[in-house]
Amino acid sequence: MTATVEMIIGEEKVQARSGATFDVINPATEQVQATAPEADQADVDRAVDQARKAFDEGPWPKMTPGERGRLLYRYTELIERENDALGRLDTEDMGKPITHSTQHDAPAAADFIRFCAGLCDKLRGSQIPYGASKHIYLLREPVGVVAGILPWNFPLVMAAQKVGPALACGNVIILKPAEQSPRSAVLLGELALEAGIPPGVVNVVTGQGATGAVLVSHPKVDKISFTGSTEVGRSIMHAAAEQIRKVTLELGGKTANIVCADADVDAALAATAFTCSYNSGQICTTGSRLVIHRKLHDGFLDELTSRLGKLKVGDPLESDTKLGPLVSREQHEKVRGYVEVGSRQYTPIVCGNGASAQDRGYYVDPTIFDHVDPDAQIAQEEIFGPVLSVIDFDDEREAIEIANRTSYGLAAALWTNDLSQAHRMAAAIDSSFVWINCTNFWGPSIPYEGHRQSGVGVDMGVELYESYTKIKNVIIDLDNTPNPWATS
Repeated sequence: MTATVEMIIGEEKVQARSGATFDVINPATEQVQATAPEADQADVDRAVDQARKAFDEGPWPKMTPGERGRLLYRYTELIERENDALGRLDTEDMGKPITHSTQHDAPAAADFIRFCAGLCDKLRGSQIPYGASKHIYLLREPVGVVAGILPWNFPLVMAAQKVGPALACGNVIILKPAEQSPRSAVLLGELALEAGIPPGVVNVVTGQGATGAVLVSHPKVDKISFTGSTEVGRSIMHAAAEQIRKVTLELGGKTANIVCADADVDAALAATAFTCSYNSGQICTTGSRLVIHRKLHDGFLDELTSRLGKLKVGDPLESDTKLGPLVSREQHEKVRGYVEVGSRQYTPIVCGNGASAQDRGYYVDPTIFDHVDPDAQIAQEEIFGPVLSVIDFDDEREAIEIANRTSYGLAAALWTNDLSQAHRMAAAIDSSFVWINCTNFWGPSIPYEGHRQSGVGVDMGVELYESYTKIKNVIIDLDNTPNPWATS
């Protein structure tokens, strides 16, 4: 049975005024599972007007921080109540295994909203000393109307990472989920109303790329927060420049997973199998470059191939599935294209259980390319699939050079038992995350910011207030001191 998705604008569930819809495809079956509204300019205008009214005239920005925090705590409870429903929507929409969506993603979304609820009354301004004649203080004020543009790889988690910071700082938000995976964001909008968050504070509009373009260029939007590809992020930054507005961009990556000669091999193996296959490789911090000391190469690769070969690739609704399908036909063709590119230079090592040969579903088995040149296309470009490039190194200097030899700067992982080497390499690697003897670890209190073409601004940690507030300086003259800059 095909479900019908509705948008959340103000306190209403609505279809597009034009009646236009688009199909939401289940990537495991390639069948239409839902239809969603295709919002156009009129729908976006309506959502922005509702958000603008909620910010300019509504109670949300005027509440005490404690009042906002209590509502966000209630919101957290409702997200936890709907844990399984939220997780299943993401599994059906974009193909991630149900154990990941219900045991990792939905709890992570609740944890992040809870973290932001606790931040509401912790944000501070400051006083600036400037001598006895002046009293100067700095206020942190909400930016206003935030446009949150979501990716399809972690639909619920990324929605929470937009809603939480925006609301904690007193803003209102309009979410535009990816067209491949809109349904968990819509349910999140419904739960905001149920929690007692005022109408217009959390709005959700659905549509394809054109809908997002209309939203980010809207003159009444004050800030854009986007998570997705560097290519789209670049176009959003151009749109933001037209209106001179604040922007947060969380973009792509090409993580180097560095295994040094003295590493704990068993731990590094387990983490490598995890990081190159989790979410079917559709994560910006996927360890898609295995940078391994030449001394360990042969044995490590043999065991890694064996472990990846035992992972079940298949129906994401089955509890023992480790890799589901890729999100869409487009993404499937893109990843298969990269496999073809790599196969022209290197012999692919195909692992998994042959799910890519199934009659239906956008499946790709884990694929390894060995002895890859660090400058090869498959080692430089973000593939967003379970495709691993293995690159050898001989010494610490070479490993650092390979790690930094990319336009991205999001994450790196480092496996070594030499504490001095770990700190030296962490200092020299240019990325937002450097995981040492672990990988893909993050949490609400850890700021998430890309370097270079991996992004701008922070969506997590207490530092998020810098991205979701604006500064106001109040300067009071206490004794009529003449302004030295004034002219007669």
